[in-house]
Formats: sequence, structure tokens, C-alpha cells
Amino acid sequence: MIFTTAEQLAADLAGSSVDPNEAQKALAYLRSKRDPKAFFTYLHAIVKDGRVVIRSNQTLDYYREILAACQRHLTGMDYDEMVQTLGWALRLLRYYRNVPEAVRKAIEAEVPPIAPPKPVPVDHLEPASSQNDQPSAALKSPKQVGDIFTGKVIDGDDEIFLIEVLGHPNVIAILKREPGVPNYRLQKDSARVEVVSVEQKAGKMILHLKRKK
Repeated sequence: MIFTTAEQLAADLAGSSVDPNEAQKALAYLRSKRDPKAFFTYLHAIVKDGRVVIRSNQTLDYYREILAACQRHLTGMDYDEMVQTLGWALRLLRYYRNVPEAVRKAIEAEVPPIAPPKPVPVDHLEPASSQNDQPSAALKSPKQVGDIFTGKVIDGDDEIFLIEVLGHPNVIAILKREPGVPNYRLQKDSARVEVVSVEQKAGKMILHLKRKK
């Protein structure tokens, strides 16, 4: 549920062209206060009186969009659920920013259309099975636990780096910032990593990585 909401929030922020760095500041404030009410009060204050300290109209527009999107998707959550949801949303937002729209459309186009069923003679009809009886199709991960690869560091924040999985732009590969992980330069450096776990969330394949020396 958290990831599904995060995906919807990320889509709203991406659709409004919100700068992930400004959204990251809002997340940092939430983490510092650990209080959803204080978080919304902070966003309201920036939107209402932010011109005193924020000179850019574009930046104020970002905060208007952040406030509106958070009100739609985060209202009513406790701190733990809110911080997890917003954290995932910002990771997805950075991912969306680095995966060209044309590529995402091409990925979606790879799913073949469902052909209409062929007519069946009446005397061959069988009871229709419930849709719930059909197993849902699982995505196949291009990498498995233990696989080692080198990928470009395409983005990141104060907690994680996003690593490119070449040829698979629909896969989100996450490397946590932790002792031993360099401060990679975004869009310039590459990281040699090992897959430590694989999971599927809301139709997306997510690889969790560790640095491999």
C-alpha cells in the first residue's frame, strides 16, 4: 500500500515537473520534526509567506505542487507511514526524471494486446473460471541475487544512489549510502555493485545493491 501511494505521489510530482531537490528539503523537514501536522504547517507557511525568503517564482510553484500532492496522498497518515511513502516517492521521482518518456512508452508497448477469444461451439462450452483464479504475471528480473555488475550512477539523495541497469530502464536499482560507499558524482561516476535482494512492487522490479570492491 505504501509503495502504491508513493507511486501515485511521484507521478503527480513528476507531472508537475517538481525539482526533486526541493521535495527532498520537505522530506528532510518531516524527518527532523517527526510530526505530520508540523510538516503540513511548514509547507503552508512556505506557500503563503515564502516570498520573503524565496525569490524564485518557480521554486514557490514547486512548493505549491508539493503541498497539493502531499495533501492528496499523505493526509491522515502517521509519521512512520508518511516518511516511508514520501521517501519512496522521491526515489521514484528521480527515477522518472532519468528515464525518458519515450523509453517508458516503449516498455509499455512491449506488452502485447489481448486477442479476442475465438468462438467456441455451444456444446464445447465449459464453466468460466473466475478472474481471481488466474495467477498474476510476475516480472522477470534481469539480475539475480549475487549478480555483480557495473552501472552508471544516474541520481541520488542523502540516503541512496540510483544505479542504471543497462538495457533495462524499467528496473530501479538502489544502492544505500553507508560506510564504504563513495560520494559518487551523479551522471558521471559508475559503481560496481552486487545484488543483495530483488523485489517487485506495484509492477516495478527493484534491486537492492551493495558496493562491490
